[in-house]
Amino acid sequence: MWKKTALILLIVITGAYVSFLSGCDKKERSLIVYSGKGIKSTMEDVKQAFEQKHEIKVNIIYAGSNTLLSTIQKTRKGDVFIPGSVFYIKKAGDLAAHSQYVALHIPTFAVRIDNPKGIRSFDDLLRPGIEIAVGNKDMCAIGRVADKIITGSSKDVEFAKNITITGSTVNELLDLVVQKEVDASLVWADMLKWPESSELKMIEMPSDINMIKEIHIAVLTTTTNRKNAELFTDFVATEGRTLFIKHGFGER
Repeated sequence: MWKKTALILLIVITGAYVSFLSGCDKKERSLIVYSGKGIKSTMEDVKQAFEQKHEIKVNIIYAGSNTLLSTIQKTRKGDVFIPGSVFYIKKAGDLAAHSQYVALHIPTFAVRIDNPKGIRSFDDLLRPGIEIAVGNKDMCAIGRVADKIITGSSKDVEFAKNITITGSTVNELLDLVVQKEVDASLVWADMLKWPESSELKMIEMPSDINMIKEIHIAVLTTTTNRKNAELFTDFVATEGRTLFIKHGFGER
């Protein structure tokens, strides 16, 4: 039900943007950018830098990557797509004209520094009684990482039995551990640099089960302003990349 409601809401928002922009001259038309919610903090900085340099308005719609893709497929509207993993650009098929690499998205677990259960390692997360929040694999990029741990790890049973909450966005997962609703959440490493993460610490995953993702940005074939869409994607993949690194994203 939540997945369907979120999708309907995004379609309504997208329609409102398109209706507003339809009265503008095509050469001056603002861009509609679909962005994974987990990279919102960085994308807001990128948006500000781009708008100051090029005086082109950027309207960003944030949600879980799969929810965004479903919106694009249903509305056939929008100019640029930057999900939390390149997987969703590949899944977009001919809706993505071309894409460029931006940065690495590194999964990690977040726990409170003062966590009373003494969680200090990944193995500690597998102990009985530990409560973990992960993403929904059908809604957000981080959810597919949890799915791999469950289906591809020798510790799958221990891990799966400790999952108590499944969220639709990685932002929800971070909030759950901040608010002490769970002992740990599977999030992106860069999120540990956010102000709200000041009382959290990172628990790294074993390299053999981690799924480091590549973030790519793509021009959509649905764009009505290809020149500005390409200008924005080029900016994000070059000057914008330094902002991603500043915010804690990895480099390949």
